[in-house]
Amino acid sequence: MRNITGAIAEGPDFFDRINEMTRLWDKLKTDNVLLLAPRRVGKTSLMKQMARNAGDYGFNPLYVDVSDCADELRFVERLYSSILSHDTTGRYRQAFEESWLAKTLKSVQKVGGYGVSLEFKADAPSWQVLGEELTKMIAKLGDQWLLQIDELPVFVLKLLDDGSSEGRARVRQFLYWLRRVRLGYPVRWMLAGSIGLDTVAARINVADAINDLHIEKLGAFSIETATAFLRDLARAYEKTLDEETIDRILTRVGVDWLVPYYLQLVFNELRNLPGLLGRLQVDQEMESLLGPHHRNYFDYWRQRLTEELGAPEANHALLLLNACCYSEHGASRQTLSAVLSRWIADATMREERLRYLLDVLQNDGYMVEPRRGEWRFISPLLREYWLLRVAPPQDFS
Repeated sequence: MRNITGAIAEGPDFFDRINEMTRLWDKLKTDNVLLLAPRRVGKTSLMKQMARNAGDYGFNPLYVDVSDCADELRFVERLYSSILSHDTTGRYRQAFEESWLAKTLKSVQKVGGYGVSLEFKADAPSWQVLGEELTKMIAKLGDQWLLQIDELPVFVLKLLDDGSSEGRARVRQFLYWLRRVRLGYPVRWMLAGSIGLDTVAARINVADAINDLHIEKLGAFSIETATAFLRDLARAYEKTLDEETIDRILTRVGVDWLVPYYLQLVFNELRNLPGLLGRLQVDQEMESLLGPHHRNYFDYWRQRLTEELGAPEANHALLLLNACCYSEHGASRQTLSAVLSRWIADATMREERLRYLLDVLQNDGYMVEPRRGEWRFISPLLREYWLLRVAPPQDFS
């Protein structure tokens, strides 16, 4: 296993997740799935590992990243291109060429070895019709397809744009169309993203557009799995991590949020140090990891608030997180309500907004449900970053 800090962990670099994949395969027998996972938890790695093993479960898998699709037609074109590129037998390409769809093409280009990129003519039927025809075509040929659509919420947020009425109408139309396609044809769908599609749907009051999806959440490693993960990494690089050193790594990363990516980052800081590793080396390298030259590892947590929530909710969420970062124990609900009171005077509206934002921040891996009546950061590492790089200094005057 290699020390991966940027690329997707695939093949021998992918670690465990056996229970999670077993659960997902079981649900995919009967349902379409919405996989919820905050950024860097390992969602894409898990999906690609499932695609490698899909044949054992009777599925013909197709993984598609739609984060860079600009509009609905580009989304549909991406599906066509991916399926035709994945078509090793030529059956789907032949079916496509023999159908009326071939007459709607503007261009077809080869990309890489067997990859295909296509573009429809301007006067082609609507993207809705083209998308349904594709689903109908692959269902008719009889294979049990598993369409893994990654970063769907990122694409949906592009349609939403600035949250105008036109943008909200586009998102509603797209999500209800996609629901109709999911329910109308025997093709299994697995939708995912580092931003919660459920949050986006709730934001514009179209939760029923995704109520057919079975929701599965991908979380952090257990302490036992994280320990085995670190031991395997150390073995691969001929390093020695004793029990005390491993315990210190887990504590600094956060025993409630042992995400593979951050364990990889910490090990990357440690692996080139000479001699035996210990608690002091862990603490020193953690300080380096939180330095300004590494802030790109964490800045996305700040940026995604705006992407996911829009105004003014993103600013309100930022204020709540700022209030929670000053103490490792977090802040009480009463304190958080007081933080919002400056912006939302009505107590009923304020409570409704607070409940919504706490749900989002908990689901997205920022905060954890209180144990002692206080909402706190689930990750000490993220809290330290927030305190150093985001929150304004406390005023003790």
